[in-house]
Amino acid sequence: MLPAMCCDLPESSLAPAPVAAMLAEYRRLQATSILDWGHEVGDIPGAEYKPFLELSRLWTAVGQTGDWSEAIRRCVADPPPRGLCVARLHPDAVVVASGPLPLLVPGRSSEVGVLIDSRLEEEQQLRVGEKTVRVGPGEVLLVSVVVDHEMPVLQVGDHTVVVGEQVEGSRLRLRAQAVSRWSVVDERGQGWFPDGRLHKWDYHGRPFFHGNDLVLDVPARPLTISCTRGMEFATVTTTVVPAADEETVVLLEPGRRYDGSAKGWYGADLHVHMNYSGDLVCTPHDAACMQLGEGLHVMNLVAGNLLGARIYDREAFEHFAGVDLPWSTDGQLGRWGVEFRNDLLGHFHAFGAVSPPVRYQTGHTGSAHPHDWPPNATACEDLRERGATIGYTHPVLSPLSDGTPAEAFVSPRSTEARELVADAALGLVDSVDLLGPNDPEGTAVLYHHLLSCGLRLAATVGTDVFLSHSKSGFFSNPPGWGRVYADLGDEPLSAASWQDAVRAGRTFATNGPWLELRVDDEGPGAVVDAASGSLVRVRAHVDGPGVETLVLVGPEGDIATSGGPDVEIDLRVTEPGWVAAVARGPRHLDVLGPTVFAHTSPVYIDLQGRQVGRPESARWCLDWLDRAERLAAEHGTFADDEQLDDLVGVLDRARRYYRSLESG
Repeated sequence: MLPAMCCDLPESSLAPAPVAAMLAEYRRLQATSILDWGHEVGDIPGAEYKPFLELSRLWTAVGQTGDWSEAIRRCVADPPPRGLCVARLHPDAVVVASGPLPLLVPGRSSEVGVLIDSRLEEEQQLRVGEKTVRVGPGEVLLVSVVVDHEMPVLQVGDHTVVVGEQVEGSRLRLRAQAVSRWSVVDERGQGWFPDGRLHKWDYHGRPFFHGNDLVLDVPARPLTISCTRGMEFATVTTTVVPAADEETVVLLEPGRRYDGSAKGWYGADLHVHMNYSGDLVCTPHDAACMQLGEGLHVMNLVAGNLLGARIYDREAFEHFAGVDLPWSTDGQLGRWGVEFRNDLLGHFHAFGAVSPPVRYQTGHTGSAHPHDWPPNATACEDLRERGATIGYTHPVLSPLSDGTPAEAFVSPRSTEARELVADAALGLVDSVDLLGPNDPEGTAVLYHHLLSCGLRLAATVGTDVFLSHSKSGFFSNPPGWGRVYADLGDEPLSAASWQDAVRAGRTFATNGPWLELRVDDEGPGAVVDAASGSLVRVRAHVDGPGVETLVLVGPEGDIATSGGPDVEIDLRVTEPGWVAAVARGPRHLDVLGPTVFAHTSPVYIDLQGRQVGRPESARWCLDWLDRAERLAAEHGTFADDEQLDDLVGVLDRARRYYRSLESG
């Protein structure tokens, strides 16, 4: 008999008293604002359209038109999306258009939207179901209404509008050998979910939930059912037509693509928010289901603020700091960590801290620490003293295509890692996240310059997913859609062995492909000490969905490229350097991001004991530091000149390091 629960543990162990109180408060806050608990951000424009329109597209249209109503009109497809009815008010008529009707089964309700689009010059009063609304001249207004099987029609003004299709109900029982990620979609693209599971959609707009013995009410109509277990597994799909009023059992078992842990490699997502505002409240049980259902070996849940004083999930972190989470097993490890946030200097995650930091953030108005002080370096030192490994997350949001760091300084207050170049030179950083809600190509440019300055930093991944958001693109993806694999060798999985592997650089970052690199039979993080003029054998292999190119890269750029799964070259060593492997491909439905991307940490090639130190990369990093100082002087928030001087002192100490490399 397969277990019905994702993790068969008492609620008291998953959510002890302080965590239970925290969740109760989040439920209270979420009831008042679906996207902005505590009203830190203020009204989020267009939030009510989120179930029907893509907000990023809507905001772009608003910027282009300067008019909300016109922007909404541009973003509504013809026909409208499923569940949205558009009533256009003209002087001589009301024209109603609907998209695909949601299927309504007995005992279940569905939320539909009625978009009132007035083309009139005077305010109108209109009945929508049981509500009476006022629509201004030329205004667009959205009204949400809950409908059910018994009442599939809605009164809109003088019109009776069909807003759902009555169908017979059925029941599915979904089973797998282990907790898995499931998707159940009807012929109209509507997702169906079991009771007690969060309703979430991935980057490609597909509904998903996790479990291994689940029962859900569904329509007695054709259904497409998919099952997977994260990037190490393929997706298996079937179509069923369940009979009315009967239970249909579906047993699916996804096949493996590769098995990382069998090779001693364990995948992690180092930046996961359990609760971070949103339209859902995520519990530890939900988080455990997602980690187990994604086959994610290591998950670092992080406590962090949004824009104000509230540190989301702080109570959970402070209760569990330094211990494995209750659902951890020999092969899977959950931990609570921290995301330290400053929107001028950058964000970083801390994995393995055994106690709370002095500060969780700086530089947010209305927070406990509103000034951009002390520098991030102080927070790195504090968390390192508490046992944490430090990785700067989502470092660059643009491709850095002009050959300078300029594009990383366009937005004064952003999430880009402006202090990373300094903190890395000071030895305060263990890794750089190459994947997440960032531009991987631009991040790789920054990473390569740091490597070429002799800084030995691991390639890592923190996806920055928000488990409490249902439909937010990257952010509502399952945890581990991108992950960093670390080679633990013969060591069993633990927080300590994981940290040791990251500090040693035995990693690669990926959103799907399995990527291997060997230099004279040494893997990522190793140092090969070569004699001048000698040859080293460099080999890379990739396995996984969507890869079109496999590249060997070093300080001078691309070394060798292949359109197949393997690339191999004899590299003559004439100066110190490093070699990494990069795999790339276009958009692929098995990868929950815009492109396929994987990147190893490098193998370092020393020349008779001398490390790499390229003057051109040192000058690039000095340019970065100069821009960071100007940015802080112009846009930073400091109580006095002494606070700014503290940051300049950090930058100056880093400058001394890079200037020592300028002469070669």
